Amino acid sequence: MTDEALADDILNYMKPSLLCHQGCDIIDIYPSAGVWSRKLNDFLKPRSHILMEPEEVTYKPFLQPLLDRPGTVIVPKSGIIWAELEEVLSPAYLPHQKERDPTKPLDPPERNDTLLVTANLAFFPKKKFRTFDSLAQLVLYQFMNTLRASSLFQKYGMVRMLIWAAPDDIIPLLPRTVQERRRVAMEGEISTEWIMEIAGPDGLEAAVYHRDRRIDVQGTRDVLDKMRKQGVVIPPGRETRLASEVLAMGEDQVKELLGEDPRVSEPPAELVKLQKKFDRGKVDKLSDEGVRLKRLQTYELWKTRRSIQVHELLNKREAILKLHREMKDEAASDEEVQQMGRELNKAVLGLNRYLRQEYILARDNLHVFHQDPPVMSWDRRTVEPLVAKPQEFYPNVACSLIDIQPKAAHPLFRDMGPQSKTRSGDYFELILKNIISSSSYPLPRVFQMLHHGAPELLENCPSVRDPLQNGSPLDGTEGLNPRTLNEKQLIEILDAWMRWPFGPDYHEFVGRMLEENTEIPEDDTIGKSVRAMPEP
Repeated sequence: MTDEALADDILNYMKPSLLCHQGCDIIDIYPSAGVWSRKLNDFLKPRSHILMEPEEVTYKPFLQPLLDRPGTVIVPKSGIIWAELEEVLSPAYLPHQKERDPTKPLDPPERNDTLLVTANLAFFPKKKFRTFDSLAQLVLYQFMNTLRASSLFQKYGMVRMLIWAAPDDIIPLLPRTVQERRRVAMEGEISTEWIMEIAGPDGLEAAVYHRDRRIDVQGTRDVLDKMRKQGVVIPPGRETRLASEVLAMGEDQVKELLGEDPRVSEPPAELVKLQKKFDRGKVDKLSDEGVRLKRLQTYELWKTRRSIQVHELLNKREAILKLHREMKDEAASDEEVQQMGRELNKAVLGLNRYLRQEYILARDNLHVFHQDPPVMSWDRRTVEPLVAKPQEFYPNVACSLIDIQPKAAHPLFRDMGPQSKTRSGDYFELILKNIISSSSYPLPRVFQMLHHGAPELLENCPSVRDPLQNGSPLDGTEGLNPRTLNEKQLIEILDAWMRWPFGPDYHEFVGRMLEENTEIPEDDTIGKSVRAMPEP
């Protein structure tokens, strides 16, 4: 960071939640030139501020004003090499911190506001590391692993982390669509009170995947309502484009938009521009621009028809679930629901592959959003991210700040490691890793691939099929799939697995996972395969 105004805007924006850390200890990994570090020090006035900067010679002239302050020291070591980080996590540097009792690993950890970790993982240029797209993604993954294991700085309790990273490096941890919700995100959801993006590039410009625009408008509107009640205001010029649009909308406009057929994206700018020129009589139908306009209009009409078809199926599904929620214990009513479910399954399987995937994606995005609280960390946010421009960093590349506040995960998730009696947390990692590789397939099919007979476990997971608990009573394509499971459902599944008398021994299970390919191919060929209309 090179712009002090950005740091000031962020800290003022976060002020209500940061006040509890005043006078704390700060571990600051890769402070570089120290603009963010100095501003954070100004705001929190920590009793100690440990700068872990391996390139001490390069950055010390920039950091010297900060080093002149009481309690600030520089340690010329890397904070992402655990052996070097562990040297700092000691009484020599943190005399006021007390480690959790290692003999009581299952006691719920307490929140520790007297220690704060901030790190700059926005490495440029990026470097891949084994199966990770970047070194930053690996470090974020390892930071998340420390939450349930209470290792590294989490051994002092639940320690908050403020981390700078490239926008695409935070997607695995903070996805905005259900197709990006994978293992790291799900582990984050069960282990944190919140994961929020505080600042970054405009989400609409940076996003690779999109979902129904109505969800994003509703989500942004809900967050802005929360902020208004808390007295939190976005600094002028820091609003995202979507936040600006929602703020400018009247109540009638919002209701009209939310009542429209689902549309994943707005008409392309090229179509809007050409249509305006045509309306002014400046485009001839037979010209190159006229032909291009006609092609864009045809493609947009094709997308709209698909959206309407998906919308009709979603309405049918919601009607079935509503009937199930309202019915009493009557076998006739249950049979009616199942018959309607079979008809819906037939209709979905009758779609061509691309349209079926579009329907399933829209359905799953709606399902994880319309829960209380929403399933994904992104949809649980209490503030909108501020827009941070590439010009405010050196080199001029986009960066995002994420705020991670750990929570005590369920005991089943925390019982892990060689000293564990049940290793339930280790079982969970293996189960989640394998089922999420086939994230869009119905649970019974995925669990059969996981272990022979495992689908019977789902009978002991009531929330999986109960629509009042965000489950689905339907079978086939309309049942829940791994990427739509919420925290309660994951707990029930793990509990049922640990109670299952036919479950494999842990080491046997590890061996089987290594020997066999349990993944289901992502190329679903069920039903008709009709070539989708190509983009213009």
